[in-house]
Amino acid sequence: MKRQDLLFAAIVVLVVAGLIYLSITGRHPQPTVKNIPEHQNLQALTPRAKCLECHDPQNGSIVDKSKRIQEKHPEKWKDEKFSCLKCHTLQKDSSNASLLMILNSAQTK
Repeated sequence: MKRQDLLFAAIVVLVVAGLIYLSITGRHPQPTVKNIPEHQNLQALTPRAKCLECHDPQNGSIVDKSKRIQEKHPEKWKDEKFSCLKCHTLQKDSSNASLLMILNSAQTK
């Protein structure tokens, strides 16, 4: 094989490896924990408007502004027909879920 062919193959392997790495380490949506009182009545088909009562980026009622929708959030949430729970799946109340929420809160501060 020519040196040029080996260089091309090496570049292809590096690009594919980079894409695999990015897909594994990329951002994933946090699950919706049901032990929060406002989340008790949420179901898989809960409309987006219900979530925006608290999590609206401009005027949500949630006090902790880090729990509101951030600028880096994917734009799909702006579609009125979309349910937030398609990505942020419902998780049962458990000590692991509570621990996960505490750790995520500590990391964002």
